Amino acid sequence: MTRVRSVPEIKLIGWGFLLNGIWEFLQSPLYADHDRGTIYILWSRLHCTAGDILILLGAYWITSLMFRTRSWPTDKRYPALLVFIGCGFAYTVWSEWFNTRVANAWTYAPSMPLVFGVGVSPLLQWLLVPGALVFLLKRSGRIVRGRIAGGVADGRKQQAGDRSQGEQP
Repeated sequence: MTRVRSVPEIKLIGWGFLLNGIWEFLQSPLYADHDRGTIYILWSRLHCTAGDILILLGAYWITSLMFRTRSWPTDKRYPALLVFIGCGFAYTVWSEWFNTRVANAWTYAPSMPLVFGVGVSPLLQWLLVPGALVFLLKRSGRIVRGRIAGGVADGRKQQAGDRSQGEQP
């Protein structure tokens, strides 16, 4: 179980689900789908939270590839954080525009503030939540020191080092 908890993506998913889920439900009144019933609203917000997790993972992996380490939340400072936030923000701008203007997958309520036709709340979400996640990842403990593109990305070197220090597999 310790190995699973030391995988940074697991912590990212856990904290990300919590923070994004809270955000999705808090921004719910800014969307025009409340006439569709409680079950639909619950399903929709959980579905959006799951989508947020996929965006987080994509942004995390892009950042990991660029900085050649999966432990960038604890190793690197602002450049990696800016890439992480930038990836999620860029995708969100496109997704919100596409889903409200082209696919008509959802509609904003009149109370949603807009910037160039894109809702401010989801934009703020992707400016604030990723930074909070990195802060929580730093505080939540050890992250596997796996290297990418030139090393082992799955932490096998770290595990071998742990065993030599007396830890059991």
